[in-house]
Amino acid sequence: MTSRLGRALASVTGCALLAACTSMPTDGPVREPQVSTATDDAPGISFDPRPPQAGESPTDIVEGFLEAMKATPITTTVARQFLTSDAADAWAPEEQVITYAEPGPPSGEAFVQVPLTDINFYDDRGAWQRSSPGRTLELGLVQEDGEWRIDALPDALIVPESWFGDQYQRESLYYLDPTAEVLVAEPVYVPRGDRSASSLVRGLVTPLPAELTGVATTFFPAGTRDGLSVPIIGGIAVVDLSGDPAAVDEETGRRMLAQLAWTLRQDPRVRAIQLSVGDRAITVPEGSSEGGLDAGNPFDPDGQRPDPDLYALEDGRVVSGTIDALAGTLGPLGGDGYDVRSIGVSISGSHVAAVSTSGTDLLLAPTQAPDGEVSTPVQGATDLDTPHWDYRDRIWVLDRGAGRARVLVVTDGVAGEVTVPGVTGRSVKKILVSRDGSRLVAVVRGRAADRVVSTRILHDATGTVLGATPLQQLPLPAEASPRVRDVGWRSPTSIAVLRKINADFSLVRTVAVEGAPGDVETGGANLVRGPTRSLVSAPVEGSDVYALGPNLFANVVRPERPVPTLPEGLSALTYVG
Repeated sequence: MTSRLGRALASVTGCALLAACTSMPTDGPVREPQVSTATDDAPGISFDPRPPQAGESPTDIVEGFLEAMKATPITTTVARQFLTSDAADAWAPEEQVITYAEPGPPSGEAFVQVPLTDINFYDDRGAWQRSSPGRTLELGLVQEDGEWRIDALPDALIVPESWFGDQYQRESLYYLDPTAEVLVAEPVYVPRGDRSASSLVRGLVTPLPAELTGVATTFFPAGTRDGLSVPIIGGIAVVDLSGDPAAVDEETGRRMLAQLAWTLRQDPRVRAIQLSVGDRAITVPEGSSEGGLDAGNPFDPDGQRPDPDLYALEDGRVVSGTIDALAGTLGPLGGDGYDVRSIGVSISGSHVAAVSTSGTDLLLAPTQAPDGEVSTPVQGATDLDTPHWDYRDRIWVLDRGAGRARVLVVTDGVAGEVTVPGVTGRSVKKILVSRDGSRLVAVVRGRAADRVVSTRILHDATGTVLGATPLQQLPLPAEASPRVRDVGWRSPTSIAVLRKINADFSLVRTVAVEGAPGDVETGGANLVRGPTRSLVSAPVEGSDVYALGPNLFANVVRPERPVPTLPEGLSALTYVG
């Protein structure tokens, strides 16, 4: 009775103090733990923690438990030895990961409290949820067979942020947008090494959280996570799901394979996928039981990438080509007679949207048809920023509005306004919209500092924009100016942020668009010598990032690469999108 009462009290306290009563799933299939007892599948130095010793005090037990969760390769075998037998059976560390900077000294006996600082919460898919500057972890202890053991604790793996960074890597789960036309990347953190494929698929088949309603959808039927493991045999990822095979028709199977292909192609060991549901093989249209990693290509938000995909204005005319060979386009804006200051080019490269020099009008024209029509879907604005395109050929453009911003979207040549709480009506310097149409990033001006914020764009099944989610502020370290000079896409789930350090240097950091802490590994932080004003980047793997300024043109991510001297009169350099 004492054990049950202690567990109940400490669970309530732990929810209030540590997890802020994070909602956990209460139905659905039994889930395989993401924290396994495997000992041969993770990189790095092995750490085999010490089990509990006879006669240890409650605080010793708690310290040993926290230390045991740092086992490498990742395992909870020793950590469970610090728990009572009932708690060891009930503990589900796969439900979430909680990271912290450094633990404070534990105190107490029946209830041991441990102060934690700089906390981050990750859900059962591995997706970052939120941060907290500090909470108190409270664990309930009882005596079992004459020894102190933990009997009440959160269902979480609780580890230092530094350990988490070494043992987990940032990847993406791929879902479909509400129209089921395009893949949407959702960033997650999964264990490094041989378990990454299993962790990715377990995350993918986990039911989507409610906050992604209107943003993404999945074609995996409920109940497919039971006993899930993904062996890789000869480069083939064998994904054997439980569930009702009758629920998977040909179109559902096609989209499941698309989601799997783009999710598992992040694991370099995988070259093909073998998918089955309830012992029934899900085949590709050609009848093969193996799906290639290109199964998601028809749902690629990049579509058929144009060649070339760099565009600019040269003396007011639209040009395109490679960075060292830009030539005039054939469309009407490739000639004289139009006075424009910035451009955005459709992802296919077929059309260009241009902002008039006055900033009041948006012009739209084809890039390759000399006799093509020039329309003006936006007229009479106050101060239009650079336009952006998504995969549906919608044009998104910010009207800064003299400190009262409006977000405009042009669909089929008709402009409308989308209300974005926290952006609309504010002083906004710039917006970005992702190619899949699911994310909007904005630089919001403040009196002393700028904020970089992100939101999700909500759609219905027809693709109609319904609104936007509450803003998430992206963390920016304080080592550079509080003013943001420019932002640009670095990947579908990260952006590059340009800020000034001093008169001689600028800093480009790559940060997670969902708000997770720290630099994203791809891109990281880069110093640029000289005064800079803008970035040129694209969310495409392998693409170069350029920093531009007065008499400056530099390759940010490959500074060793020589870059040409840009011709006089060249401006508004941009990738498609």
